[in-house]
Amino acid sequence: MTITMAMLSGIAIGAALQVDALPIIGGLSLLSFIIPKPMGALSVALLDLARPAGNNVGGGGGIDSEIILIPVENIDMANFPSRSTNGGSITTNIPLKAGKYMHRFYATPETMKPNMKKIKGSNKDSGGYEVSIEGFHPGWEQAILDWIASFGFSFQGFVIVQNCSNSKRYLLGEPCNLITVDSIESSWGESVDKDKGSKMIFLGKQSQPIALYSGAIVYDPGSSSW
Repeated sequence: MTITMAMLSGIAIGAALQVDALPIIGGLSLLSFIIPKPMGALSVALLDLARPAGNNVGGGGGIDSEIILIPVENIDMANFPSRSTNGGSITTNIPLKAGKYMHRFYATPETMKPNMKKIKGSNKDSGGYEVSIEGFHPGWEQAILDWIASFGFSFQGFVIVQNCSNSKRYLLGEPCNLITVDSIESSWGESVDKDKGSKMIFLGKQSQPIALYSGAIVYDPGSSSW
């Protein structure tokens, strides 16, 4: 709390209680020096949050997106971009090492479930956000079996969820808090109306919420998957 805020708050409280505001202002000013600020917090002013323009039509439906994976070993982490001043976006390209690319991971659009929830720490100076993306990759083809064998336990990195309907890209993961494969559940599809394939959940815990990413998407131009 700044001195100006302490003065304004003291005047308001004094008026409401019909008492002298000076002792209240003094007490609030003293508290502003005694009580420490939370460690690691973003030093930004409180933002007004207005209602988004327009209606949230289809807000409860699938996002019809695609999943893009970036293994940490593909990234030049020494030059990883910082977030915007208010913390909600990354506008600079994620720097990749020479000859390294981002990789598409196909999931049936209707099955994708991005999720974010606030998690509490053991004290007031800790805590963050749990972020995840769930999707179903259809079939038991060699490509998905090879992927699971190679990366099912070892994938660490970042995930971009690219929203096809409005071209927004959401970045999951941050330096030192990477996304991993949390769950793989494969089903055989015992009848034509049952799913045959693998439900995958990519999950991580990070200090800041999911960020909007407006940097470049860099694919391998020689890959047959694009």
